[in-house]
Amino acid sequence: MVGVCTDCHAETYSRTELAKGDDMIRDADHLMAEAIRVVTGLYEDGTIPKPESYATSFPDLLTFHDASTAIEQKLFVMFLKHRMRAFQGAFHMNPDYALWYGWSEMVMDLTEIRERAAEMRH
Repeated sequence: MVGVCTDCHAETYSRTELAKGDDMIRDADHLMAEAIRVVTGLYEDGTIPKPESYATSFPDLLTFHDASTAIEQKLFVMFLKHRMRAFQGAFHMNPDYALWYGWSEMVMDLTEIRERAAEMRH
């Protein structure tokens, strides 16, 4: 990828900007992992039923339209929409988009998932 970027930009700049995108994916995936663990915990403790089609207790992030609960739907939107916006904005050197339409939305999604899980267990 650096070869493509250096057609217009300095190599140092290209590597620095690509590293920012890599960092965003890594950070976004840490948020995703926590949200996935929360929903997995709900399956494992029986708070919500694990779909029979799932091989494990981990949510299948590609079954969005089959999600039977709001918390699962929130997880899927977090993955399919907000995570994508976070790293796409970073790789397109648009930090405003990456922050407001990606990262910040993911943080809010995770907060809502945590709160809903706690409410569902009480």
